Amino acid sequence: MPPVRRLVVDLSIMLAIGLLLALLGPFGTFGASFAFRLVYWMALMIAGYAIYHPAMLVASRVAVRLALPEAAMWAAACAVASVPMTAVVWVVGRIGYTRRWPTLEQALALYVNVAVIGAIGTAMLWIARRRREPAAIVEDAEVAAPVGPALLDRLPPGFGPVLHALEMEDHYVRAHGAYGSALILMRMRDAVAETAPLVGAQVHRSWWVARGAVEGVRREGRNYRLVLPGGVEAPVARGAVSALAAEGWI
Repeated sequence: MPPVRRLVVDLSIMLAIGLLLALLGPFGTFGASFAFRLVYWMALMIAGYAIYHPAMLVASRVAVRLALPEAAMWAAACAVASVPMTAVVWVVGRIGYTRRWPTLEQALALYVNVAVIGAIGTAMLWIARRRREPAAIVEDAEVAAPVGPALLDRLPPGFGPVLHALEMEDHYVRAHGAYGSALILMRMRDAVAETAPLVGAQVHRSWWVARGAVEGVRREGRNYRLVLPGGVEAPVARGAVSALAAEGWI
């Protein structure tokens, strides 16, 4: 979703909450006129967005960097952002009335009230973000879809999108994948050339193996075999053992 549209959606949510609060008149505001309540709550919700939204962005980045639950980081950020928001609410509510600092009891009570409203707003933003994510994932996938191996275009539709290995059989090449295997009439070297961008190696004169398909290594004396999904095993040429060992295959 474009940033401007995202901002419009977020602010619409905040203003909708502000309208609801103006109608309900919680925390002692019901005695004021509706016009006053509307301006009061709308202004506070916009100010709240300016305080809470950056805190949520930081929380998301910290969650990714430290591998922590994002929801928990948002909750913590809400609790922290409620502190400066409490000060804003106090200042706005006391303009023209008094300049005295609140007592500890008054400050704690106001903080709880602010945190409740902040939690509601944060939860609504979280829900809106979760509903946007699937569409964003689809858009990103369409724009930056990875290009698969060209060799897959030569294989039957039922072969699937995953290529594990290539095995030479006379004038044919047998492609091994997640759903079985299929024969292609082409030279081995041409088939290997069409496996890009997969990372793999020709481990034997008649075998090419994708690096990500190796599930294990079986050794029989001086001979090695790479264990692939589905019970398939690819022999390793003795001349290739040193190079594969250096690269971490064996």
